[in-house]
Amino acid sequence: MENKKTISVSIIMPAYNEESNIETTIRAAHKVLTGMGVEGEIVVTNDGSRDRTQELLDRLSGDYPNLVVVSHQKNLGYGAALKSAVQASKGEYVATIDSDGQFDISELPSFFAPHPNGNAVVTGYRKKKQDTAFRVAANRGLNMFITVLFGARLTDINCAFRVYRGDALRSINIESRGYQAPSEIILKMMMLGAGVKEVAVSHYARSGGQSKLRPFRTIAQMSAFLIYLKMKTVLFKKGMLNAL
Repeated sequence: MENKKTISVSIIMPAYNEESNIETTIRAAHKVLTGMGVEGEIVVTNDGSRDRTQELLDRLSGDYPNLVVVSHQKNLGYGAALKSAVQASKGEYVATIDSDGQFDISELPSFFAPHPNGNAVVTGYRKKKQDTAFRVAANRGLNMFITVLFGARLTDINCAFRVYRGDALRSINIESRGYQAPSEIILKMMMLGAGVKEVAVSHYARSGGQSKLRPFRTIAQMSAFLIYLKMKTVLFKKGMLNAL
């Protein structure tokens, strides 16, 4: 990637009660941007945290002028927090990652090689998902369900670690407020003809804090939203909707 004077890479992440992880994740993200030799920004949405997340973000803003903090007064959900960060981003490329430290942001440079081939999205797939057996099985079931429903054959369709072309991502209307957002975004992009490339990424167990994902509720919400999205895409293809 060429070095540019303007912001070229935005690393964005939602955060909800991540006082145990947020500082480590932000410092690692800044180190990666510096190592890549690009100017960039780190955009964090504090989604109504009730712990010290906002306090830590305020302090880190003094250390990193390129840290942009968006604050929700109350918890609106993962998708809503991601949408706010996307809207606040300015980068030519936008990297999405979770703030809980389960991904290794130092792997970010490997996402950029596929972009010159015209891909609007380079998505990670977790080589070995470090989670409970139930959640691993649920993630596999989700991939199968989406393949049947949309014909989209991706290894790990709801993986949060991705790089998008910024203009393409900011053109997407993110409707889901929950954990469906990564699947929604990539499905909409694929329906609009975006090229997608997959790269393997590491995945780690949480080093602190607690997961906010509630498996059964998330499965129900995910299923309902995907059926809604399928109906919407049918109408879009028939010309009955102007946009996804």
